[in-house]
Amino acid sequence: MTRITASTLWDRVCSGGRSEFMVTPGQRFTYADLEQGVRRWLNCFDAAGLRPGDRMVMRTRHEPAMVSGFIAALLDGIVPVLLAADTPDLRVQAIHAKVDAACLVLDEGAAGQCLSHARAVQLAEAGPAKRGLFRRAEPADAFSHLRSGAATRAPRLPSGRSELGYILFTSGTTASPSGVMISQGNLYANLETLTRLFGYQQQSRIFNDMLLAHADGMVQGPLLALASGCAVIRAGGFTIPTTEEWLNRIRAERATHVITVPTVWAMIDAYARFDDYFDAPECRLLLSVAAKLPDELWRRLEKRFGRPVCNQYGLTETVASALYAGPLAEMGGFGTIGLPVDCEARIDPLSPDRQEGELQLRGENIFPGYWQDEERTKSAFTADGWLKTGDLVRQRADGPFEYLSRLKSVIMMGGFLIRPDEIDEAMLAHPAVRESVTVAIEDEMFGEVPVTGVVCSEPVGENDLTEHARTRLEARKVPKRIIALAEIPRGLSGKPTLAQLTTALMAAVGPHARVGEGEQVLDDAVLAIAARVFRVAADQLTLDSGVGDVPGWDSFSHLNFLFEIETHFSVSISAARFAAIRSIRDMTRAVRESRT
Repeated sequence: MTRITASTLWDRVCSGGRSEFMVTPGQRFTYADLEQGVRRWLNCFDAAGLRPGDRMVMRTRHEPAMVSGFIAALLDGIVPVLLAADTPDLRVQAIHAKVDAACLVLDEGAAGQCLSHARAVQLAEAGPAKRGLFRRAEPADAFSHLRSGAATRAPRLPSGRSELGYILFTSGTTASPSGVMISQGNLYANLETLTRLFGYQQQSRIFNDMLLAHADGMVQGPLLALASGCAVIRAGGFTIPTTEEWLNRIRAERATHVITVPTVWAMIDAYARFDDYFDAPECRLLLSVAAKLPDELWRRLEKRFGRPVCNQYGLTETVASALYAGPLAEMGGFGTIGLPVDCEARIDPLSPDRQEGELQLRGENIFPGYWQDEERTKSAFTADGWLKTGDLVRQRADGPFEYLSRLKSVIMMGGFLIRPDEIDEAMLAHPAVRESVTVAIEDEMFGEVPVTGVVCSEPVGENDLTEHARTRLEARKVPKRIIALAEIPRGLSGKPTLAQLTTALMAAVGPHARVGEGEQVLDDAVLAIAARVFRVAADQLTLDSGVGDVPGWDSFSHLNFLFEIETHFSVSISAARFAAIRSIRDMTRAVRESRT
């Protein structure tokens, strides 16, 4: 296949015309729209005086603006630094300072404390949609978030594969955020592998609804679509209550490849009502990324949905993926994390057991290092240039690698890497918190979840501690429980005894005492349980409170809500009924129905 370069990507942008590039709920963007968006961004770059190599930090909830801005920067030699839309202001400021950003992109009205620290591009709210008699709603201006006109010049199109492409920040403390540098060559090498291995072509339609600030969301979504000249489909984010709408969108949009994380695949397996979402002849592959797909779930998915499933192993440091498992050529077999494709993999040669040890990688898709962190970069590679993944693996006699565990104390929740010290730093900023230690507790659906033990100088409620955490951490990093302890168990060296602490926290996380007695009305009981599960004040909730307006209501707490309700009322709510619950009122109805 032709090698991917900045020039070939720009050719794709300009030649795509009215072919669809990105589909979002209620909006459809063509390649012509993308070209217009890129040219508008070029005008913004020129107005801000940006030069090749300058860093541009982006925090926005406007996906078309984020995608077109990322592509424009990549093709113009500007280095985009993507952040999730819920990244707290303090972390935005820390990352801006770390990369010495020349520009900061923020949503209008959501700048917070950030504007005083940078030249900023503020994205306006989108204009009103137009609807024709026989047409779907379309935006009045596909990129009306950008106030600038379109530039007449083309992007600069960097030709050196060693030039810096983008930076993604993994978990890290506010004082020391860790930026993964990906070169233009790293990115294009991995896009070439993914395109060839999974058979992407202009007729493909990639369903990828993952977070765009996550490598698998951006790289295996819009960038992979652009490299192949095809379309990427976004669906607004997966939630249990919207499972059916989310899955029906796959068929409605004629998706050929469906990409998501093991946690979402597990929820689909548990709560999807039907088995025919992927039956359309064009739907070829179901792809699992960001974490190992459990063997039993893998079997159930293939048997239930009748489509081949592939599992990809990779790190932010490998662009997207490095090892592949599944039924396609070049891949490792079922139950493994696979074989390396277009790169090399080995067991640490210093391991006492040459068949089991740390997985190490080398290849064109392996990053060059961490931004302005020579010490960490040096420690990440062996003396002969292999990346230390931090994953313990075993190699089968026939070649594929089996995943065993992480070597360090990071938490992998639903495919997202969370560093406990980042949570502890946030908790210690609370004036009453004297000690904070976060551990991983195993969870059947999410793999692991963070739970934090704190020692406070005065009584503080868990709701207050949670509200504090929400102001300093992205939503997915907020601990699932924050437990006040009399002391943190420690060994003779003074270090926390994590095994003992985990046992204590697991005991505290166990089933709560029941709320209320028989005389308490059902609605009040459900509201009380909801307040406890979502860790908000009871007076902030009504029966109409639901997904989207309760801060702590995510997929994890949604499942906890069910568990607590079934335990309290001694009822069993069917998976189909549970998946339809979108508000507290829906839950009260489900309880009443289960009692009849």
